[in-house]
Amino acid sequence: MAAFWQQRKKLVVVSFLLGVGAFFLVYHLFNLSQIKVEKIGLVGKFTVNELPLEIQRLISDGLTEIAPDGSAQPALATNWEVKNEGKEYLFTLKENLFWQDDKPVLAADINLKFSDVASTTIDQKTIKFQLKEPFSPFPVVVSRPLFKKGFIGTGPYKVKSIKRNGQIVEKLVLVPVKDKSKPKKIFHFYPTEESARTGFKLGEVNMLQEIVRPEDLSSWAKVEIIPETKKDRFVAVFFNTNDPQLGDKSHRQALAYAIKKDWGERALNSFNPSSWAYNDSVKPYDYDLENAKKLLEPEEGTEGKEPLKEIELSTFSSLLPVAEEIKKDWEELGVATQIRVVNVPSDDYQALLATQEIPSDPDQYLFWHSTQTNINISHYKSPKLDKLLEDGRKELDQEERKTIYADFQRFLIEDTPAVFLYYPTVYNLSKK
Repeated sequence: MAAFWQQRKKLVVVSFLLGVGAFFLVYHLFNLSQIKVEKIGLVGKFTVNELPLEIQRLISDGLTEIAPDGSAQPALATNWEVKNEGKEYLFTLKENLFWQDDKPVLAADINLKFSDVASTTIDQKTIKFQLKEPFSPFPVVVSRPLFKKGFIGTGPYKVKSIKRNGQIVEKLVLVPVKDKSKPKKIFHFYPTEESARTGFKLGEVNMLQEIVRPEDLSSWAKVEIIPETKKDRFVAVFFNTNDPQLGDKSHRQALAYAIKKDWGERALNSFNPSSWAYNDSVKPYDYDLENAKKLLEPEEGTEGKEPLKEIELSTFSSLLPVAEEIKKDWEELGVATQIRVVNVPSDDYQALLATQEIPSDPDQYLFWHSTQTNINISHYKSPKLDKLLEDGRKELDQEERKTIYADFQRFLIEDTPAVFLYYPTVYNLSKK
């Protein structure tokens, strides 16, 4: 027996070791097969520095983060102080913060750069921003995610690889930092919705986010489509107030009343309805054709005023079906309407049907103040609203700001530089 054992000992030991090795190999392969991978398609052209905020926030955090009502909440900063009548902000970092390379987050690492803002590191946990003028939205501004060189952040995901075509990102791979139960995320960026749908059909991605038109994918049995109303943007008809016909408020109001507005959830103004500053007590411009026709009639003493008989409505191809419905409404009013499809907005328009993003903070100075000639696409000018916008971004007390912006919304809607229509719906698709 001893002789038999001696002859077989090596074979038994080797077989045991092979068995153990095979067990761990199978276990490892099983675990790998359980790792969930989300292959996500998005439409748009982005550089590394201009990735969608939703992706940036997976990788890192800002000094603050934005609550659903648009207010700033602590993130990397545990608190902040406002001094010198709103010209000075001191942010204190939380304890035990680390970058994804396991190095501690220090005040000296905070590399936010703004024009007309000087930053000073007070100590390892405190950074000061010195502004030339009071600017109450500043805590919202610093919610932008922060990164170290190499796209290293503080969030739950880190960058594994980036594929570029020139400066444009084509593919981005993110992996979880600590929680390995989280899925690996592979983002593919497509220049058009058509190419994104093709990528989905070919299996390049198994999810599509924020698609405007699912088209034939709506009939696929194994595709789940979830609609999402985006209240951080609105669709509106913007009027060129420099136009001889549309400089007349009564003409703009007539066109506003004549639109039936039968699309999705109504947008009453330019604010997110979840915002702490939202005011729903504004003129709704519900469909009223009779009133619209009265507003087009010349007032006494204005017989020489040229009536509004025709208009050109510019829009983008994605909004063409909406433009066609508006055309029918305006022609029922008696205003002949021509539709022009454009690729980029320009000053050369009478009325423009477009989608506008809504900033997190109620400060809308860039969109409506008379000095903002490049972004104020309606060329709207109002000394009263200019003053409200100037006061709103300087006032530090939130209740006072709320009062200012309530007035702003009422007066803006009354003047009608735009007709606010609805919050758009997008579609998120996934394979079952």
